Amino acid sequence: MKKFILICFFSTFLANASSEENTIVVPFKKMSEFQACYAFLIGTSDTKEKSMLKDWIEIKDFNCNKHTNSIYRAKIIGSIK
Repeated sequence: MKKFILICFFSTFLANASSEENTIVVPFKKMSEFQACYAFLIGTSDTKEKSMLKDWIEIKDFNCNKHTNSIYRAKIIGSIK
């Protein structure tokens, strides 16, 4: 039983460690128009980040309307795989 608990603990730890390595952090100042729109529409569920992204999109005068169709299509294709 102890071995099972240890195996579960280590597998959970390794899964979390590997998922953190795969994340890519792009600061707002380096985001392209598409990246900012993607992050605003799909990428984050945190309301504080969404409000900061919305402010950044307004400051840079990005037009997310031209990217919404392709972003939602990419989300659908990504969820199928």
